[in-house]
Amino acid sequence: MEQQQQCAVKCDLCGTNENATKFCMHCRETMCGHCSEIHSKSIASQAHEIIRRSLVSSYDILDDMKCSVHQSKLCEMYCVTCDKIVCTKCVTDNHRGHEFDQLDKLFKTKPKEFETLLKDFNQIVTPKYLRECEILEKRLLEIENNQAATETEIHDQAEAFKACVGTLEEKLKRMSQVVIKSEKQPIKNALASKRENYTQLQKTIKEMQVVLEKHHIANIPLLLNNIRQRLSALSSEEDIAIHTETAVFEKYEISLERLETFFGQFSVGTPGDLRKRTLPPVKTPISVKKVIEIRGTSPLSSVTIANEKELLISGDKYGFQISKESGNVQMEVFQKFGLREPAVVLSNGLLVARDGKCPNKIVKILSNQVRTVFLDLTVDIITGLHITRKSEILVSVVQSEDCSGEVLKYDKLGEAALRIYQKESGEALFAYPTSVTENLNGDIWVVDKETDSIEILDRFGLYRFTYKNSDILKNFKPHSLTSDSNGNILISDRGNQTIHVIDRDGRALRYLDTASLGISPTGLAVEAPGLLWALDSDKRCCSLLNYF
Repeated sequence: MEQQQQCAVKCDLCGTNENATKFCMHCRETMCGHCSEIHSKSIASQAHEIIRRSLVSSYDILDDMKCSVHQSKLCEMYCVTCDKIVCTKCVTDNHRGHEFDQLDKLFKTKPKEFETLLKDFNQIVTPKYLRECEILEKRLLEIENNQAATETEIHDQAEAFKACVGTLEEKLKRMSQVVIKSEKQPIKNALASKRENYTQLQKTIKEMQVVLEKHHIANIPLLLNNIRQRLSALSSEEDIAIHTETAVFEKYEISLERLETFFGQFSVGTPGDLRKRTLPPVKTPISVKKVIEIRGTSPLSSVTIANEKELLISGDKYGFQISKESGNVQMEVFQKFGLREPAVVLSNGLLVARDGKCPNKIVKILSNQVRTVFLDLTVDIITGLHITRKSEILVSVVQSEDCSGEVLKYDKLGEAALRIYQKESGEALFAYPTSVTENLNGDIWVVDKETDSIEILDRFGLYRFTYKNSDILKNFKPHSLTSDSNGNILISDRGNQTIHVIDRDGRALRYLDTASLGISPTGLAVEAPGLLWALDSDKRCCSLLNYF
């Protein structure tokens, strides 16, 4: 019965038997029954007093515990300030003025603290860990099922058009594999991280139980600190939402123009070669799936996907969270929190926008609706914001003093990572940069309001090329831009009342004929592959377009 009430402790002599029930008062070692018999019969140790381990008090063990710093000294006190056991020499050397307590009191208080942490582990961390793992595993299974359905659909489409497109199946599979791999990897990483933390926490808890049973007080502060850190990591309310594609490929009538849109990223050659098309881009008819009308008179200019159910539609002074389903305004956020355009929404749902009173500050609205300053820049005005796939922030800014603009990149902690303002020749890149986005390959696309052009930089901020008026559309007036899942850029053109679909190397693939629908697009936001929200600021309506 006595052994069942205690945690299993290994023998200090043989190191293998976990049924150590004896303790040598002379050697200060725990041992199993077999080793204790050998120990008592040995000439060197036959006079030693061997008793049952359960009869050894905590004070007996603390009485001769050696200091880890001063090996010749015994630990006699517990430093409350440093959470550490010390000897008398430690007190005079490095712990002057600290608060101290008796060692036997430490053994009485620390196990209680461990019990509290163990309770949190069992009641909070374990249920949360199991629930999140179940969600991630379910999503992983959905993606794998979607992959099988996608490849089946790809095969069927390829067979139907094999006569005119000999390499269609191979290219589509390549595309789906890239998408599926990019979606599965974050989930696998999240699962591996959680499982590793949980396993290590279980191991540390077992070690703590053994330490308490063996009365090895010297290890208690370190183990408790380790348990606290892992409990905190597993208990934190981190965002586990991973946005996945519901369908990689949909049935539609494939034309040469649409194939070019899909497979533009697999082309080989220099940017100059790619922009020399064999066929000119054409205006492509599109269909409207839904229209949301916004009441009021305040001007609106941009639209952002807030979450699965809501859009953020905003102007200079007003920003509305609007239901995608009903079109009803859920909340006015700009006036409520003192914000202005530009504004973006992070993957965890937090809102980031320009400060309403200080145009050179970026404000973050936390989940508890607390307003906090995220960036305080030494610029005149912030004109554009974009959140990258790595949760970095791209910021377009304007300096009115020297009539120049810049694009700045900050990491998710607000540390400066990149400054883009001139070409390698020293020539200024921007006059008045506004809308900015990042493409799948890391390129940065920036609308210049002053020059009616778009400047394209690589991921390191080096100039690639400029997109301007084309031979077909002369009056190019870009307002905003975004990228889709194929790595193409969509640009709203107010001058021609259309939307340009451009591949990553600046080749105009086609123009979406929004003018025939009476839509003059300003803000753009991709909802899903082939689906695009287009805001018409003049008519105060936002339309969901099917552009494939």
